[in-house]
Amino acid sequence: MASHQQTPQTPERRRLRWLRSIHTFDSIAIPTYRKYFVVMFLYFAAMQATQLARPWIAFDLSADETGQRSAFALGLTIAMNTLPSLVLSPYAGGLADRMSKRTILQVCAVFMGLFAVVTAVGLWGGWFMWWHVMLIGVGQGAVMTFITPTRRAIIGELVDHDHLLNATALHTVTQNVNRMIMPAAAAVIIGGVGAEWAFALIAALYGAGLLLLFVVPKTMASGGARRRGASVAEGFRYAAQPGPLRTLLLISFIATVTGQPLQHLLPLFADVLEISVDQVGLLYTFFGAGSLIGSTTAASLGNFKQKGLLLLGFVTLWGLAILSFAVSGIYVLSLALMVPVGIGHSGRNTVNIATLQAYTDPDMRGRVMALNAGMAGFMPPAVLAITGVVELFGAQVAIGGVGAVIFVYGLWLLVFARTVRELE
Repeated sequence: MASHQQTPQTPERRRLRWLRSIHTFDSIAIPTYRKYFVVMFLYFAAMQATQLARPWIAFDLSADETGQRSAFALGLTIAMNTLPSLVLSPYAGGLADRMSKRTILQVCAVFMGLFAVVTAVGLWGGWFMWWHVMLIGVGQGAVMTFITPTRRAIIGELVDHDHLLNATALHTVTQNVNRMIMPAAAAVIIGGVGAEWAFALIAALYGAGLLLLFVVPKTMASGGARRRGASVAEGFRYAAQPGPLRTLLLISFIATVTGQPLQHLLPLFADVLEISVDQVGLLYTFFGAGSLIGSTTAASLGNFKQKGLLLLGFVTLWGLAILSFAVSGIYVLSLALMVPVGIGHSGRNTVNIATLQAYTDPDMRGRVMALNAGMAGFMPPAVLAITGVVELFGAQVAIGGVGAVIFVYGLWLLVFARTVRELE
């Protein structure tokens, strides 16, 4: 009998085998998800440009006769933007479980585009004060309350279970690519030709996303959702049951309330580091670069089986990085530290959401994603407390304290939370 001869492993064959083992872009091969991926790129471009433009304009317009800008005005603008989610998120989730998610996203794009146009006109005419920006931010926050759970929940209808982590991570990758580019682009536009043109760009991006959404399938609520109804109370009862879902939502709550405000409060470091709006934009860019690394890492792991350990690792890294950034008074070092801040933030968020989806019944995903997104509604008191500490002790003390809390919480979970460590 002739002996079996093994095919020699040439460098080309080894390279091809290595490429096939990478799972970073697996979900892009699914046509329905690929179309959605392109649409979300435009949505996230608009969102990330707004992330810098709205708080910066309010902060800048709050300057008094001496040129001193108000941390309280910045905090109140951020707080009022996130407040609607506390009330509206449960209803947004019920709506997402009851009707076409594509339709919800299209209607929301219309409103967000209109808000951007109104802001652009008000700034162009010189009629706006900082509180005008704050009030429009309330409307934007209300609409965003419907966008966030819907854009996440639809992923489970476009891909199968084995692609959930990858598809969720790629969704976050899209966000983070724009987080690298768009705040800096908005800062350059604001500093170069005026803030009104930044908001004109935001309106155009929402308009383009609205049109391209027509190529995404019009998914509907599952049969289970129609049988069980889409009540708000049902969503709360489902999430409150003992088990992984409740634990994951608690982690998300603590992370959102303590750490999420940082990316909105970066304009405060214009005074700490003595930098301009363009340089604040670069802080967002480096944060986006780190976020991209975090979400790409999660995407590359495919159907990773130790999601609990991965989640806790990201939480701990996030807290330590925020603490380090806060105590840095050197701009170049602060830029570098924004990379691990972004890695921890995005990695935590990506794995948290993907694991939530994996442990949630399909007909409840809209409401669970809404409860997760609605935690941003608890940010206002946290933001006001942080900016209050800023007024008394400075931004470094306030943000450093936030980082310390997250870091200690992550370590505590790693040591004592066995059920979280074992999540798959």
